[in-house]
Amino acid sequence: MIYNVIGMRVIKKGFTLVELLVVMAVVAVLAAMTLGRSVTGNLEKGRDGRRQTDLEAIRSALEIYRSDLGTYPVGTGSLSPTYITTVPTDPKTNGGYAYTQGGAGKTYNLCATREITTPLAYCVTNP
Repeated sequence: MIYNVIGMRVIKKGFTLVELLVVMAVVAVLAAMTLGRSVTGNLEKGRDGRRQTDLEAIRSALEIYRSDLGTYPVGTGSLSPTYITTVPTDPKTNGGYAYTQGGAGKTYNLCATREITTPLAYCVTNP
């Protein structure tokens, strides 16, 4: 604060420009930290939700494939375009999901790795 003394009276002039800039910088840093964390967390949750939706879509295509041909495919690539338009990929890495066929084509295991949701692995299987 800047003070002017006139006689015995003290008159306040207000804040200096430097004081206002310091306060604005502190508020900006705090806001950036808060928003950065919440935006990052929301993006991760969104990608985790998409992974779960993708696996359910692939599961549906696998069941239709098995209904038509009697066994599950060796890989998910044979599902497209007849059983699913395009086989979804991981939203962050653009890589395929982990798929293994087992039991002479009678079972399968399809998994994705989540970013923040516990447990980190989300899998769909055929019993």
